[in-house]
Amino acid sequence: MRRIMKAHDGVGLSANQLGLSHRFFIAENNRKFYAIWNPEISKISNKSATEEEGCLSIPGVFGQVSRSIAVTLTGLDLRGKKVSHKATGFLARIFQHELDHLDGILFTDKATNIREESLPVSIQ
Repeated sequence: MRRIMKAHDGVGLSANQLGLSHRFFIAENNRKFYAIWNPEISKISNKSATEEEGCLSIPGVFGQVSRSIAVTLTGLDLRGKKVSHKATGFLARIFQHELDHLDGILFTDKATNIREESLPVSIQ
């Protein structure tokens, strides 16, 4: 999963994006890698910020999404050990985006000002 995420310049990828039935996602921010099973948000900030998002599942589509600026995410690590991550800013946004995927929600379900960019066509 990590190789696929990096090959597409992503910062997060949920198992269900690849057709896997596990409740699991990976994320990477500031050279720190996260792999979290059964993630849940245990705390969420009342403050939110609206930023542009895109998604590996919908290449070339972008929109403005309002998300909490800070969250605490709990779950299990690769060894099944309980973990808790306090995240702010971009990492908090990544966690919320990937958790939405696991709940069957795409960023476009929440986005405003959705726009499409044409992707380069590769000629073989």
